[in-house]
Amino acid sequence: MGVRLAPVTLLAGIAAAVATVAVYQWWWGLLLASAASLALQVATPRGWSTRLPLALGYGGTVVLLAVPRGEGDYLVASTTAGYAVLGLALAVLMIAIATLPKPARRPGRTAAARPSDGKAPAG
Repeated sequence: MGVRLAPVTLLAGIAAAVATVAVYQWWWGLLLASAASLALQVATPRGWSTRLPLALGYGGTVVLLAVPRGEGDYLVASTTAGYAVLGLALAVLMIAIATLPKPARRPGRTAAARPSDGKAPAG
């Protein structure tokens, strides 16, 4: 079920980032966007195919919108609020990475079958 959610969460991250960039210039917009982005992050189940695509979509969109456009202007200005948006994107990505589940062990692998950690085999 999680893999089917990956495109949905990716689109949700992109939509949240576009909404954040649209309203961050107003103080109430920045607060609302921050609260909504973090709430979306917490509401999304943690996982490789759920929370991580959300964060990648959010962060990638904010970075893409922060790059100068052809006309020479920016969508994310180099102001305190603009840096707060970039920090929020970084926080969303860090939360997603920090809460990833540990990879499952493969069945049938024993201690002898694992690669060594640089030490000589005993015996």
